[in-house]
Amino acid sequence: MTEKNLIIVASGNSELGQSVVKNLLTEDNFEIAATYRSEATVLNKTYLDVNKDPNKYCFKADLRDVEQVQQMIFKVAKLGRIWGIINFSGEATSKRLFRTSQPEIENVIMNNLMPAINLTTEFLKYVSVGGFTGGRLIQISSITVRRPRPGTVPYVIAKSGIEGLVRSSAEELGRFQITTNALRLGYFDRGMAKRDVPNEILETISKSSASRSLGMPHNLSAALNYLLDKNSGFQTK
Repeated sequence: MTEKNLIIVASGNSELGQSVVKNLLTEDNFEIAATYRSEATVLNKTYLDVNKDPNKYCFKADLRDVEQVQQMIFKVAKLGRIWGIINFSGEATSKRLFRTSQPEIENVIMNNLMPAINLTTEFLKYVSVGGFTGGRLIQISSITVRRPRPGTVPYVIAKSGIEGLVRSSAEELGRFQITTNALRLGYFDRGMAKRDVPNEILETISKSSASRSLGMPHNLSAALNYLLDKNSGFQTK
């Protein structure tokens, strides 16, 4: 077992998730495990690039399924003490609501909200049953909760639900010194924004932001490191 505490990057095969995994591996403050749902070619390469075995640290799991989340945490726990989870699970739409089918709406809500619920529940069980104290749970939310754009209704509903989960679960998690926070990210230069938002709209958003740019993966590092730090035990929602 590793002497370093472990961080799980849930949906580490997403574009933003892969970038965060790479940054955390480079910083080498924690051991980093990552999950993927279907394909992990790029994620595997990220580990191989730093001479780590992806078969040891990458775990296939559908995070919408609570039993698969349980099994994943059980396997990761064999590597060492799980200190935190960063959840990048999610999916967006770019359709107006009246053009979005019921199954599409349900799919977006399911893919965003259920992983957040399952990871929160199972991490709490892991810490409480294991007799541990302390931990960090970071959920990824979106600026669209505050500033919705056309075509994002199901996504905003789901991310609002995640923020509600964070606020309402903070006290239960806090009994075990686990902090929980939601990072309400703006528009980044990769991932769902690049895939689902038309280029002309992204350009307008970029020019209207205070920094006159889209977010970059390294911009997340300081916030994540602060929230993951053992001394950040008071910052919780």
